[in-house]
Amino acid sequence: MGMGPRHSFWSVLGPAEAPKFGPGSRAARGGVNPPVANSSDDETQAKVTELVTILGEAHRIGVRLLQMFARVRDDSGLSGIEVLTLIGVANASRPPTVPQMGRSLGHPRQVIQRAVRVLEEEGLVELRPNPGHKRAALLVATEKGRALGGTIDAQSAEIIADLTDGLDLDLADLAAMSDSLVTLRRRIDGRPAERAD
Repeated sequence: MGMGPRHSFWSVLGPAEAPKFGPGSRAARGGVNPPVANSSDDETQAKVTELVTILGEAHRIGVRLLQMFARVRDDSGLSGIEVLTLIGVANASRPPTVPQMGRSLGHPRQVIQRAVRVLEEEGLVELRPNPGHKRAALLVATEKGRALGGTIDAQSAEIIADLTDGLDLDLADLAAMSDSLVTLRRRIDGRPAERAD
């Protein structure tokens, strides 16, 4: 194949003011690396580069949002991973197991297990027998857990609404990007994990 990104994904995760790609806005430039006419390799490369930029910005935004949500987290009395686990359990379409939550959130099972232990001690989640697996209990949010999860969600939504006020965001574009990112995540989830030996 021989084709690699013209700039590295890891450089995109680096300093926020990394490379400048020329004058004008991204829209005026046709993206980070506009394709040469009639060149499918260049067009593919431009798409890869654009996606790498999106993922890098999503990472940076995610880190900053975690900082912005610190007050919400502190008000809840829970750690960040405990909040994520509670919200995940409370919003699940059906009760998940600890390994399922770990895969969904991208954290090792042991990390989720510790969070679940705290949430159970606080009366926010309960473990129920799993008819499909003797040792992997089902996680269910209690009434107290659902109430706290709802409060956290509402406070977080206020922060996002305030942050995006005045931005020209098209709902169809947001939905398309959301669908594409979910598809990409599922494709990543379907690949075997690479271990660093």
